[in-house]
Amino acid sequence: MKRYQPDGSKSGRLRFKPNLIKTMEGFMKRFMLLFLSIVLVFGVCVMPGTANAEESKPIGVTVGLDFWNNYFWRGVDFFGSGVGVFFPWVYYGVGDTGLSFMYLGQYAAETFGDSTRMNDPDQGKGLVAYEGAHFNAAYKYVVKDVITLGVSGWYYWFYNCDDKLGYDWSWYEGTVSATVTAVPLNPTLSYTYDYFVDKKVTTTGEQGKNHYVKLSVGHSIELVKGSSLGLGLSAAYFQWESMDKKGVSDIVASTKLATSAGAVSFSGGLNFAYVPDSEFNGDGVNRYRWWANFGANYSF
Repeated sequence: MKRYQPDGSKSGRLRFKPNLIKTMEGFMKRFMLLFLSIVLVFGVCVMPGTANAEESKPIGVTVGLDFWNNYFWRGVDFFGSGVGVFFPWVYYGVGDTGLSFMYLGQYAAETFGDSTRMNDPDQGKGLVAYEGAHFNAAYKYVVKDVITLGVSGWYYWFYNCDDKLGYDWSWYEGTVSATVTAVPLNPTLSYTYDYFVDKKVTTTGEQGKNHYVKLSVGHSIELVKGSSLGLGLSAAYFQWESMDKKGVSDIVASTKLATSAGAVSFSGGLNFAYVPDSEFNGDGVNRYRWWANFGANYSF
């Protein structure tokens, strides 16, 4: 059975196994249209009451939608090179406890409309197979404004995969991190462990033993009140035992411009990645990546 693997070609696309079952495209279209409509209508309705909202205490819920023109993930293009992805999300922070919960959707832009399937039906079906609904619980603890410790757990659920491809790409992910806030650039060291729910998705038969270690630094510059420019740099090592890959998977430089007005926030970013290890870059064929991301959210 064919597995989800970078093919190493110049196009950088991932290859997916063809399938005879029709996708849930109609449902996903309606979901996204409904989501966007709710966000738009809700934003329009509450914007006039911004002044009154400032007098009430926020409940800690944020609803947002992000778009990436390429989904770069740990050294590989998750949906294939140049495929845009929508990420609708809902975040809830439990007061000042440091505890939070999050839902994150994942939908390739090329699954909306018929152009992808008309020109590349196999790739289109693969993109639909990897649509996801992901769930997170996290906790952060601040030690006297010196260091911030974090623990986070994700369940990445790809609900179409088993039906479309014959195996389930879903996995569990746990991360621990430490950020030193007492020094410039706020260096962060994080460790992530992944475990696949289905042995059939792996090439080695190993569902676990997937280790991802990342060191990152960042700095935020306030441009004007309510607007900032963020700069970031990170390097990571990925031992992907399930797919028989290991090495320095990604070195990433990023910029992010963010602005807010009341409860509404907008952001845009530009990112560059260097993939030094041949096990992730197709033996040097695709060492460099550029991608942009945009987002909007509303907090209440």
